[in-house]
Amino acid sequence: MESYLADLVKAFAAAGDSVEIWARKIDRALAAELGVSAHRVSVPPLPRLFGTLAFSWAVERLGLPRRYPLVISLARTRGQHLYINGGTHPGFLAAMGKRASLKDRIEIRLERQAVAASRHVIAHSRLLAGELQRYYGAGAGQLVTLYPPIDTQRFVRLDPAARQAARQAYGLGEQDFAFLFPSMGHTRKGLPSLLEAFRRLDEPRAVLLVAGRLIGQSAAGRVRELGYVKDMPALYAAADCTVLPSLYEPFGLVIAESLQCGTPAIVGAGTGVAELMEEGDGIRLDRCDADAVLAALRRMLAQRFLPQAGFAQRHGLEPGVHVEAIRRLAAAPA
Repeated sequence: MESYLADLVKAFAAAGDSVEIWARKIDRALAAELGVSAHRVSVPPLPRLFGTLAFSWAVERLGLPRRYPLVISLARTRGQHLYINGGTHPGFLAAMGKRASLKDRIEIRLERQAVAASRHVIAHSRLLAGELQRYYGAGAGQLVTLYPPIDTQRFVRLDPAARQAARQAYGLGEQDFAFLFPSMGHTRKGLPSLLEAFRRLDEPRAVLLVAGRLIGQSAAGRVRELGYVKDMPALYAAADCTVLPSLYEPFGLVIAESLQCGTPAIVGAGTGVAELMEEGDGIRLDRCDADAVLAALRRMLAQRFLPQAGFAQRHGLEPGVHVEAIRRLAAAPA
C-alpha cells in the first residue's frame, strides 16, 4: 500500500492536482521526494492493540471532507469520501485458517465502519469486491473494482544486453534458470510450500532468488537471499519466472510488475492479478501446496512462456488511467 500511495500521489500531481497526506507517522524525506505536504495525525499514547482504533477516531475528528473536495483513505478509518481496500481482514483470516483475536475483531469492526462511512469503496480485484460484498454488504452502487496501477516509466522490458548485464550482476550463469520470490510476508505469500517444492526439484540449473525479508537458515544451496532490492525492474529482468503461491493475495502487484517487465509468473488462481493473466503469462495454481508448486516449477522449466508486451497498457493499469477513473468516480452524482 505504501508503493500504491506513492503511485497515486505522482499520478494526481501529474494530472494537475495538489495533494496533501495525513498520517500517523511521517517520513519527511519521502514527503519531500513526492513533493507533498504531509501532516501528522496526533494519536494519544495507547497500547498497540488500540492504535488503529485511536487513529480512526482522530481522523474522523479532523473533519477532512469539509476541507478538501476529495478525501481518500487507504486505512480503516471514518471521515473520507472514498475508501480504497487492498484486502479484507476476514478474508485474510479465513485464508490463513486463523481464529479472530481481540485485535482482529477490532480491525474487522473498523473495516466495516470504513465501508459504511464511505460514498465509494474501491476494491483492487473482483476477488476483493466479492469479499467486501460478502463480509460487509457493500452495495453495487457503492463498490467499484479498480485494479492498482503499475509505474510504466519504471517497469519496462530490458533489451537482451541489459538483461544479460542484470543476470551477471546477480551471479546467474547462462544455463541457470532463476525463479524469483519477492516478499515481505513469507508465510502468507507461500514460501514454506515453495521451499519444500524447491527442495524436491531435481534440476541443477534451477536457482531460487528470495527478495525482501530474510529467511535465515532455510536459505542454502540453490536458494539465495537478496534482502531488500531497490532496483526491482532489473531483478525481474534477470529472473526467468516470478513465483508467488500466496495463501491470500487480493491483487499481487509484484506479479503485474513482473509481467510488465516480460517475465512470466506462477501464481495462485485465487490471486487478484490472476483475473488478468492470459495465455503466455504463466501458470495459475488451483492449489498452492508443495505438490502443486513443484508441478508448476517443472512445467515452467519445460515449457517456454512469453508474456505479451504491454501488460499494464492492455489492462488499463497505467497510473494516469487509474487516477482518471478515481476522478470520474468522485465527480459522479451521488
